[in-house]
Amino acid sequence: MKGCPIGIDIPGFIRHLREGNIQEAYERIREANPLPSVCGRICSAPCEAACILTEEHAPIGIRALERYAADLGRSRPAAKIAGRQGKKIAVIGSGPAGLAAAWELARQGFAVTIFESLDRAGGVLRYGIPDFRIPRKVIDGEINEILALGVELRTNAFIGQTMTVSELLEDGYSAVLMATGAGVPKFMELAGANLGGVYYGEEFLMRLNLMKATIFSRQAPTFRVGEKIVVIGSGNTALDCARAGVRFGPVPSRQGRCRQVALVFRRTEEDMGVRADERQYAKEEGVHFEPLVRPIEILSNENGFVAGLKCVRMDYADSEGKGVWELAPVPGSEFTIEADTVIIAIGHHPNNVVARGVERLTINADGTLWADGQTLMTSVPGIFACGNIVTDAGPVVDAIASGKRAGKSIIKYLG
Repeated sequence: MKGCPIGIDIPGFIRHLREGNIQEAYERIREANPLPSVCGRICSAPCEAACILTEEHAPIGIRALERYAADLGRSRPAAKIAGRQGKKIAVIGSGPAGLAAAWELARQGFAVTIFESLDRAGGVLRYGIPDFRIPRKVIDGEINEILALGVELRTNAFIGQTMTVSELLEDGYSAVLMATGAGVPKFMELAGANLGGVYYGEEFLMRLNLMKATIFSRQAPTFRVGEKIVVIGSGNTALDCARAGVRFGPVPSRQGRCRQVALVFRRTEEDMGVRADERQYAKEEGVHFEPLVRPIEILSNENGFVAGLKCVRMDYADSEGKGVWELAPVPGSEFTIEADTVIIAIGHHPNNVVARGVERLTINADGTLWADGQTLMTSVPGIFACGNIVTDAGPVVDAIASGKRAGKSIIKYLG
């Protein structure tokens, strides 16, 4: 339990499952976790790393058990509660942090309104993760459970553009919580990054999720994806892009030939920031791994589109003879990977557009919002921040935990 940022009673819900009480197991999880079906699919599972059986390389499959309990334990949709009449709280962003905060506040009787800039709630869960990892009906089910508590959802409300935070405070909201996540991609200083056929990871996944252009959809993609795809990166976003690329299916102009997808990254496989089972799934699906490789240049064809990716092999070396082993290029190891699509997925930054028009709001050098480590209040009284806009990019489970903490801090602040 000490490894779970959300504080789920793990022995308690597993005990219910062992006794055949699936609904009771679900209810025990939901006492602490507003998004159990989501966590059961994409949580980084720090609880499993903290399991004593990890020392024997056989930890309890807690994430899979949570998914089982969440999918089968929900007996019926939650009864809708009428709109709240308590103090008004504005939550900006409907990703995992914002949803968790709204859930925490609504359970204590506050009138919570979630403002979402896009047309549907979910944030990174809906637009930044492929639906083969989280089906859309699962996201909708989790969100509906939260809205049933009396939470109001306003979509197409881009705070920072259509309305400012200051205007929300003037409109009678007692507190404002910024939970807009980290959806701005990190750009890469790589020659050829401006060619046609180059995408950034967040852009690629959002296009994919908005257009539903997968092998299981009748809708053809309306953006160019070639036969040979190279993804640069070693995190979850990069792996999601690679697995989504495989799922584009056969190339229409190539008489049934399937797309070839390679994942290129500087680290070893063991140093990747993804779970071992996720790596195995990708390999089984046909993704080719190229570890210890650094991209040098994206090559162009005569039409200004991607023709390939020039790379160099990397290896550990003690270049200065001081006993410090670091990654260094292997002399004479340059090679070219044929490609007509390159996806750069090396990380992302917070989206602080929401901070526009807010005086005295402190923004850190890395683009995150400054917030007190204990209360999560920003430099402006009454304005709080949580999730990846504070911590930069982090796991979904940490964002949920941050949202819960922010909700509790707002409750304490408002008495």
